[in-house]
Amino acid sequence: MQGVLEGALARLAGETIVTTVAGRTDAGVHAVGQVVSCDVPLEPFSDPGRVRQALDRLCGPEVTVWAVKIVDAAFDARFSALQRRYVYRLCDALAMPPLWRHDTWHAGAPPLDVEAMNQGALALMGEHDFSSFCRRAGDEHLVRRIDRLDVHRAQPDLVLVEVDGPAFCHQMVRSIVGCLRVVGTGRRPPASIAQALAARDRAAAGPLAPPHGLTLLAVDY
Repeated sequence: MQGVLEGALARLAGETIVTTVAGRTDAGVHAVGQVVSCDVPLEPFSDPGRVRQALDRLCGPEVTVWAVKIVDAAFDARFSALQRRYVYRLCDALAMPPLWRHDTWHAGAPPLDVEAMNQGALALMGEHDFSSFCRRAGDEHLVRRIDRLDVHRAQPDLVLVEVDGPAFCHQMVRSIVGCLRVVGTGRRPPASIAQALAARDRAAAGPLAPPHGLTLLAVDY
C-alpha cells in the first residue's frame, strides 16, 4: 500500500515523495484507518479535495484515499499517534464463507473457548516486556502497553480479537492471537500466556497467526 501511494504522489509532484505511516503492517495485513504523512511541494497540492480525488484515482481499486488534510509541519503520522486499534478475525466453523477468505483466518473446528482466551489475555494487559510476542529488529526495546485486549464471538462462527494500545512491535498482535488461539482450542491452559510473557523468549509464545486476518481499524491523535 505504501509503495502504491508513494507512486501516486510522485506522479502528482513530479518528484519522489517519502511517506510515514501510522502503523507498519506486514504483507497481507489490512488497514481501514491508516494515516499517512508526507512533505509535498505547494503545487499541485494546494487544494486537498482535488488532491484526494486525484490520488484515489491513481492508487487504483485496492487503496482508497478517504481524506487529504494540510497539517502542522511538526505532525508525524507515526510518532504523533496516541492510540492504535486492531482487530483480528477468526472463523471456527468446519467451513468458512468464501467472502471471508481475504480477511479471516479459518482456524477450524471445534469452536474456540472464548472465555479461556479472555482469561489468558488478562496477563497481557498493561505495560510489559513483550519479547516473547515480537520479532526483534536489532537492539529495539520491546516494552509496550496494551490498554484493551478483548476476545468475543461476533456471530456463531466468528471470533474477534480486539487490541488497543499506543504502539506495537513487529508481529506482536499476530503472535498474541496465535497464542490465544492455542488456548482457545484447549491445547494450552490460560495460565500459559503469563508463563510465555515471563519467559521473554519468542519460542515460548507458540505459532504466529497468518497476516490476512489482521486489520488496523483506527489511529487516534
